[in-house]
Amino acid sequence: MNIEGHFVMPRNKPWDGALLRPARSPHVAWFGPSSLYFFIHRLGVFLSTDVEHAQPDHMLLRSTGGNNVLAQAKTTSEDASHLLRPLVNGNKSGVFLNPIQEEYFVNLFWQSYHTSLYAIIDEAEFKKEYQALYLDVPVGYTRKSSALVDIVVAMCMQYRASSLPSSHQGNIVEENDATTAGRWHYRRAQTLLAAEMESPTISTLQCHLLSAVYVCGASFHNMADSICGQAVRTAYMLGLHIDPPLDSTEKERQVRRRLWWAVYVLDSKVGMKLGRPFLLNGSFSMPPFPDDQLGASVLSGSTFAPISGDATWLSFSLHHLKLFKTMRDAHTALYSHDFGLGQHKTIWDDPTLLAKVAESLGPHIQAIEKWVQNLPGALKTSRESDGCVLSTDGTALVIEQYAPLWLQRQRLLLELEYHHMSVNLYRPFISFKRVPVAESLVERLAVESINHAIELSKITQQALSSTAILNGWHEAFQWQWNSAITLAGFILANPCHASVEPARSAIGLALSVFGTFGQSFELATNAETVVRMLCTKIDTLMSASSQSYGQKGPAELFMQRIDPGVEVPNGFASEMAHKPTSPELTNQFPEFDFTEMAVGVDFWANIDMLDIGDIGPFGESSVY
Repeated sequence: MNIEGHFVMPRNKPWDGALLRPARSPHVAWFGPSSLYFFIHRLGVFLSTDVEHAQPDHMLLRSTGGNNVLAQAKTTSEDASHLLRPLVNGNKSGVFLNPIQEEYFVNLFWQSYHTSLYAIIDEAEFKKEYQALYLDVPVGYTRKSSALVDIVVAMCMQYRASSLPSSHQGNIVEENDATTAGRWHYRRAQTLLAAEMESPTISTLQCHLLSAVYVCGASFHNMADSICGQAVRTAYMLGLHIDPPLDSTEKERQVRRRLWWAVYVLDSKVGMKLGRPFLLNGSFSMPPFPDDQLGASVLSGSTFAPISGDATWLSFSLHHLKLFKTMRDAHTALYSHDFGLGQHKTIWDDPTLLAKVAESLGPHIQAIEKWVQNLPGALKTSRESDGCVLSTDGTALVIEQYAPLWLQRQRLLLELEYHHMSVNLYRPFISFKRVPVAESLVERLAVESINHAIELSKITQQALSSTAILNGWHEAFQWQWNSAITLAGFILANPCHASVEPARSAIGLALSVFGTFGQSFELATNAETVVRMLCTKIDTLMSASSQSYGQKGPAELFMQRIDPGVEVPNGFASEMAHKPTSPELTNQFPEFDFTEMAVGVDFWANIDMLDIGDIGPFGESSVY
């Protein structure tokens, strides 16, 4: 509505989305077209799942493209987020660590999240202030309160517990899942942060950034989105969007720039993952990128040695944010088109529109390739047989044996994040509606998504089976889950494509990854169960496809697909619509409700396992 009170048509009609009500949630949430949840919806519809009626009411997933409005059933059920509510009694309720235990987890932070996620805390200043929390505290009493210390401890409790087999996690998980280890410290931090809302500080923003990481690791993705909103508004309140004046110290300028761009990365990550609009306004100018050279490293408060002549421990953060900026630009270009689609129509109903979108990505694909070329060699993991780094050639990793663990992790995470975002960027070109023209740009981009998913699976499986670099790293599990479902969707949409066999092999690697992570947290076990059930259907379909076409290889079968651009119906038999289809194949999986199973993975975990009932007074104590 404009200032005269007249309604104004929006500039762009958004792509379709999906409304989802996760387990035990009384309300629905919207997920956009770039999200895995929307891809699950598309795949579920393709598998002829009766989304409107077959699902339990607590796990509804519906398209929002038309006028169909989801009626929200009244319910008194309480969602799992009550586990992370701010404490009402402060230290009087909950189970907290003693000073020795707390020191153990604080020290983990500098070798993990500090180096491999956000370089936003001055290590030297933090340690000095942390020590001061114990000054003038009587023996037997807890240290002085600090929201920043509490959230750092909570993150590292979650990380450490998730890196150990369930039988070795001890009492820090309180007989619950490792993903919620440290929740008492998290809740106490939120209580302290509530008092800072009107007058936030740099520490307040640091807490918001780290809190989003914690809740995301526990699969509270809507909470992560809300916290991201707090971080964005706090950054504006602190004036971080304006570069500091020249009379500021170089250290202050670098700190403020790193904080601003950390908020940018979080906003980009949440927006692309959930398919929701970005919160930071990209049309305004922003501060320069932070420096990553030796002088900035010396001022950072950490004492890591340079990793090469042109790179330091800060170089990861710089190139990480450059990757996000490049991918965010591509994401914006992809989803900002207004196609004038009619009611109940999607981009996948018109192959010419999909081809037009594919063409628009050309400059952005070149920008992504430039990012790969500009990445310093010190941040790359070598390959066997002179394989190409940051490619999809499938060559095995050569992990530098005597490099610090934090540097090994930086290298792997940069590469995995690159593959993960490439999977998501190209995934919309996997169509369940129409067969793309062979060797067209649309088909090449769909295959590119699969190639990156295959590479991600190979890297993750090798790293987990031969090193401890990714142990306990929740994002690595989430990336693998995302890739596994993408691989499965491609196979089911294109069972005769030449890429089916390597994609199916990569799903086998994903199952191995889930098995490893599943020793530590239940989410991965749930993911393994869903993917194994999918594999049963996939293998049966592939076998039926082979028998239908005779004993021909995938490449030969691909050349015999139905005419390009021909619309195909939902169901497993879609790619064989031009051949006589047996009743057994058509009715093979009438009750396979993929959507119902898949939407519960990586979203509020297993609620029955996490729910500990009403939060009562535990009394303050050590967990050991």
